[in-house]
Amino acid sequence: MNDVAIFDTVVVGNGALGMALGFRLSQRGQRVALIGPSTRRYSASQAAGAMNGTFGEVTRDLLSSSHGRQKLELDIAATDVWDSWCDEITKMAGESHALRRKDGTTIILNGGGTDAVDTENFVAIREALAQYGRSFQQLEGHEVPWVTAQGGNRPFQGLHIPDEHSIITPVYIRTLEKAFVNAGGTLIDGMAENLISTGSASVVSVELADGKRVVGEHVVLAAGALSHELLASALPDVAPYIPPVTSGYGASVVLSHGVVPSPPSVIRTPNRAFACGLHAVPREDGIYVGATNKIQEKPQVFAHVPDLHALLERAMRQMHAGFGTSGVLAVNVGNRPVPVDGFPLIGAVPDSRIWMLTGTYRDGFHQSPFLADRVADALLDAKHDPLFDSFAPVRAPIQSGRRDAIIATAVEHALAVGFEAEWRVSTRWPTRIADLLTTKYRDAINDLHGSITPPPDVLVCMSDNEWLRRKLRAYYDVYSSNQPTLQDNRLQFDVA
Repeated sequence: MNDVAIFDTVVVGNGALGMALGFRLSQRGQRVALIGPSTRRYSASQAAGAMNGTFGEVTRDLLSSSHGRQKLELDIAATDVWDSWCDEITKMAGESHALRRKDGTTIILNGGGTDAVDTENFVAIREALAQYGRSFQQLEGHEVPWVTAQGGNRPFQGLHIPDEHSIITPVYIRTLEKAFVNAGGTLIDGMAENLISTGSASVVSVELADGKRVVGEHVVLAAGALSHELLASALPDVAPYIPPVTSGYGASVVLSHGVVPSPPSVIRTPNRAFACGLHAVPREDGIYVGATNKIQEKPQVFAHVPDLHALLERAMRQMHAGFGTSGVLAVNVGNRPVPVDGFPLIGAVPDSRIWMLTGTYRDGFHQSPFLADRVADALLDAKHDPLFDSFAPVRAPIQSGRRDAIIATAVEHALAVGFEAEWRVSTRWPTRIADLLTTKYRDAINDLHGSITPPPDVLVCMSDNEWLRRKLRAYYDVYSSNQPTLQDNRLQFDVA
């Protein structure tokens, strides 16, 4: 091996989560290395619109399960720390510029979606805001600002959430990186290829693509969709009991203004069509428009032409017709970490010095300050956080609802893709297509497992992809034959 560097903690992954944790650990006196390519070419954070989306991400299905409600409460807790977090990192970085636009978020219910998805999710957002006592303003369609949609895509209603802001992504990432270095952290520009761990041994080695080796008393995997593969390289006997992490590839663009004024706040639809809805976010250099979402086997580097075509067309039809005068300033590609059961992986891997902080899907940027504090407390002070119990890396598959309900949701979102694309079909065909898709998805999951059902977006992808079917089958099968328990931080297995 070439050079060997030794640290208290090595964080693999330099997106928002990894950097936030690295900063907090460094600030608390740890010698920390943060590993990741300076280009962040695979990172979800680099491409994110970075909405502080808490209630804007609420869906009917999220609220229907205990794990979904826990995830919402995690988002709410994160909302409440962003002001102090931004003050802290700008001070450490020696900067004074703003890291957030504090102009809120407006959710629109428009004609581009469907009742089964958009309307129900819009109502779920409003009910959750009321339940948790958060401020919002109900708007009639004509009161929604900025949106200049075409024809039937006009907004019918709106909800303005004054406390749900957006991060100025490029400025934030630069500032947090500088704060990390000023706090004593070490940046390592490179890709981690393997981990070497001998169970509960005193150190873990991270091998880089260039042959260098970085050693830490603890290693935290915050490398998004690559995290599970890295873990498997070190702990092949444990990895099968942890949900595999796929890549939720997404594309977004930054558009010049043309004749379009900057939106007064984040403008977005509810989550729809397996994605985070259509949204426009004001930026210093233009208007960010996002975003697509497709589950892929590997992280993607380039945007797919059909996805960009669909995104731009919907932006002109549903957000602002004036985008026809805009230019494309940037195309962003990111890869969200999507565990096959849909919920994050947070905490220590038993019988090792490896931790996981990934699988946050669309919430990682927003949750990063809160999770950094909690994981730092657990790692340094052995502080138990009950919030993480449900999301521990080694766990049985989480199922968010009944099988028939998950299949129905998958069908509703699949149809929403067609309606958003303004497909022209006979009025009889949506019902027939729904029946065909229901049969297809039910047959696919019945063939895979008798009772465990993945979330809707994973189910739809799995029905057409052998690689994902293999991942799911291996994960489900291992829990059908062995039930792991934890004793003295060591995994024990009982054969079923």
